[in-house]
Amino acid sequence: MGKSYRVVFEKKEKVAKDAYTFYFRRGDFPDFIPGQYLRLELPHKADDRGTTRYFTISSSPLNKKYLTITTRIIKSTFKKELLNLKPGTKVNVFGPMGWFVLPKDEKEEKVFIAGGIGVTPFRSLLTSIKDKQLEKPITLFAAFSNKENFVFYAELADIAKKNSEIEVVYTDLRISSDLINKYIADIQKPIFLVTGPPAMVEEIKKLLLDLGAIDEKIQTEDFDGY
Repeated sequence: MGKSYRVVFEKKEKVAKDAYTFYFRRGDFPDFIPGQYLRLELPHKADDRGTTRYFTISSSPLNKKYLTITTRIIKSTFKKELLNLKPGTKVNVFGPMGWFVLPKDEKEEKVFIAGGIGVTPFRSLLTSIKDKQLEKPITLFAAFSNKENFVFYAELADIAKKNSEIEVVYTDLRISSDLINKYIADIQKPIFLVTGPPAMVEEIKKLLLDLGAIDEKIQTEDFDGY
């Protein structure tokens, strides 16, 4: 169960056309598992969506200096407030929370499928694998509306380049059966983790089932309204 913590905003980094990573000094924020998320509070004169949002943690659990979130900047009062945070500003976060984490069977092949900013939990996971120098059979598919919105591509492609067990596939097209079949030899073998907008997640799960994937091996998480 999560708890409330006070963290200090330090900097932001533009990582795609309309997406930024925000860095907070981790302080006493506790250990977490890749895939978990936090609730961020920004007191301001808010629209009807309020002064809090949920964000998956995009940094590695082994990064003891920074706690990061990565998000698209859209036209909301919260995102405007977030974008304009000044270094040194203290904010409240609540966490870590969430069950969308790597299955415990470490030897089984994993396939991650992300729509847009839904790639954030997989960035946390893959960087932690790199930090621990582990070998795990993982294929990541990430689909974006266009190449200008590719988030973390260079970083994750570099991790894959240095780890023969990891394959990273980014596309500005829809994820198709042909693309999956190109990289996945036996559709019934892997555990699938799917993240993204609700409609995309539903579409991908149907596609996987039509290809013969095992329902019990498909884990999903909607990224709705981020």
